[in-house]
Amino acid sequence: MTQHFQQHMTLPLRRVFAGAIASAMFMVAGMASIHAQENEPAPAEQSAETPKPASTPAPTTVVPSEQTASGDQPEQVETSPENAAEEATSSEAPKQSNISKPVMFDPAMVTDLARNLAAQPFENPHRELPEALSTLSAEEYAQIRFKSKRAFFNPAETDFSLELFHPGTMYDVPVTINLVRDGEVQVIPFSVGLFDFGKTGLSGNDFTTQNYAGFRLRYPLSDVTSNDELTRFLGASYFRLQGQGQSIGQMARGLAIDLAGPTGEEIPVFREFWIVEPTDGADTITVYALLDSERVTGAYQFDITPGTRSQADIKAHLFFRDGVEKIGIAPLNGMFLFGEQRRRFFDDYRGEVHSSDGLLIHNGRGEWLWRPLENPEHLQMSAFLDENPIGFGLLQRDRNFDHYQDLERRFDQQPGYWVTPKGKWGKGHIELVEIPSPSETNDNIVAYWVPETKPAAGGEMQVEYSVTATRDGTGLHGMSQATDTRIQRLAPQDDDDLAGTRFVLNFAGGDLDYFIKDAKKLRADISASEGEVRNIRIMPDPENGGVRVMFDLVNTSDATSSNLRAFILYQDTVLSETWTMPWAF
Repeated sequence: MTQHFQQHMTLPLRRVFAGAIASAMFMVAGMASIHAQENEPAPAEQSAETPKPASTPAPTTVVPSEQTASGDQPEQVETSPENAAEEATSSEAPKQSNISKPVMFDPAMVTDLARNLAAQPFENPHRELPEALSTLSAEEYAQIRFKSKRAFFNPAETDFSLELFHPGTMYDVPVTINLVRDGEVQVIPFSVGLFDFGKTGLSGNDFTTQNYAGFRLRYPLSDVTSNDELTRFLGASYFRLQGQGQSIGQMARGLAIDLAGPTGEEIPVFREFWIVEPTDGADTITVYALLDSERVTGAYQFDITPGTRSQADIKAHLFFRDGVEKIGIAPLNGMFLFGEQRRRFFDDYRGEVHSSDGLLIHNGRGEWLWRPLENPEHLQMSAFLDENPIGFGLLQRDRNFDHYQDLERRFDQQPGYWVTPKGKWGKGHIELVEIPSPSETNDNIVAYWVPETKPAAGGEMQVEYSVTATRDGTGLHGMSQATDTRIQRLAPQDDDDLAGTRFVLNFAGGDLDYFIKDAKKLRADISASEGEVRNIRIMPDPENGGVRVMFDLVNTSDATSSNLRAFILYQDTVLSETWTMPWAF
């Protein structure tokens, strides 16, 4: 049986930042933030220079030059301070991890780097930025834009293009970015000439000793003439993925370590990338990445394919400097401020504000579970015990613009992310963390897989999975879906009556439109781990082409919480996924 646990606690007020649960405005103690858009706090001690992951031969330097309509490629020159200084970093720039002569790329090189790095003491990758960059607001940082005409890759060979991110605000980890062109590694030196500083009033000449913060890949998703964002890697180990007709929404991570744990979260970072330049009209682009943190290093491969449902096929080889209490595989980050079920404390013209509205799980027993998301009053954690999960994801099911009324963030167009494990992942649990949040700038929802076996010092782990950006969650299974969850507190009717809670669930899709013709044979199976379920009703919902289920939950004991489950049957045939939700009395 699927099991859940929840943890409620009153904690000091903190704020969710961009890569860790950290500073103010969040009711979470001893945790790091999970918002990569807004901040990534620097540790107390800063490294004077970029740590060197390991020693490998030095790549050729790519000196970026203006691209033309005819598809001229960036000029390539051999590495030397003289010819790199004009547009690249000065001799005071952060040192690259490559030291000797040019080499041909081999994926095993990244694995060797990660393995060797794990054998060395951890060096803090964060770097103190000039005050003019570190104090930029999110809006000011957005003014620093890559010049689109300077994008990398030959348009005569590929529809993909590569753009880079300037350091600033919370993005204080220098990231080395390499191109793999015709099999040869070519480092991209830092160049302020690639950026337009907009209305910031900053001069690029003040920042020549920096390095890049990350990168973005573009692709014509909308039509052949468009230049849409396909993915970005920016901040810690965060990345985003978009498909056709989707707007920027939730994020994924490379790895989560001790998230929501008593000792605080450890935040891994991608320190170096190798981007293989596509040729001959290839429809997939490959990115390799080196991950590093205090206790874990890793070699990653991302094979990214754009489309209606853009997909990243991911391979990770992890090496452990030290044991880890809780490792989070395939972490997904979403935001949930309020939805149709409860709008506590929010005076907002919008009916709903969230990038995801539920966690969908296809467990190893073949059962489909739908867990609506909440913005809880206290930190809430739920675990779904499983063996060899088939898939899970944070989805945005509600696609009705009228429910959001937000023309800027377009929550109705934001993608859901679906994780498909490859191979057998064994025993463990899918963990959902919901963090109290007063603001939509906080990514307060995280879901990931936790293996039952804890990684030990000196150990290794290999894992493969895919992340798919989807707007159409109905394509994942053919059963009826729980589309809405509404909740009402009930007052006692007399002195002997107990206060209760009414739950109103809407189910639609699948074969319901057929079986609803014989609605008298439809029934709802409702269960609660604590409390008493009363007044179960099921009725046709002609507005949504499905059914509505209503029931009341009354606490008849001293229990503080209950786990609820509900699904629809026609006689003895299950027609719907299982709706499940924790409830605090």
